Amino acid sequence: MSNLTLNKVDKETGEITGTMGIEVRAYPIAEPKGSTKGFASVTIDGMFGAHGISIVEGKNGLFVSMPQTKDAKGEFRDIFHPVTKEGREALNQGILAEFSVALDAMVTQKESTLNQIRDAAKAAKEQSAPGAAKGPKDKKKTEPDR
Repeated sequence: MSNLTLNKVDKETGEITGTMGIEVRAYPIAEPKGSTKGFASVTIDGMFGAHGISIVEGKNGLFVSMPQTKDAKGEFRDIFHPVTKEGREALNQGILAEFSVALDAMVTQKESTLNQIRDAAKAAKEQSAPGAAKGPKDKKKTEPDR
């Protein structure tokens, strides 16, 4: 999770009127099947949340796709989106940066898990190697008591 701080700007005067905090969470897909590589959620000023933001691989690299709905004409419309260029750039950069951090953490966790599995398999193999304790299959057959 990361936090962004953006300036609030008065549209008429261009003056900065305050700041806005945005909390970003990104969730990479472990084994993506298509162009969608992950999802993100944002919380704005601790009061508003937007979910279903997609992180997509395009011709020019990763980009952020805002949550959408299909209208009566079959066209897709954004449900949530920045209304200024600066807002869009800051949000996109924040989401992609958090996605990169989350992806690195997922890869590290995956590698750690694979190493644990390999170590356990190696230990099990060493225990069953020649010269190790003999198991039940090595016992001599005996005649049953009659």
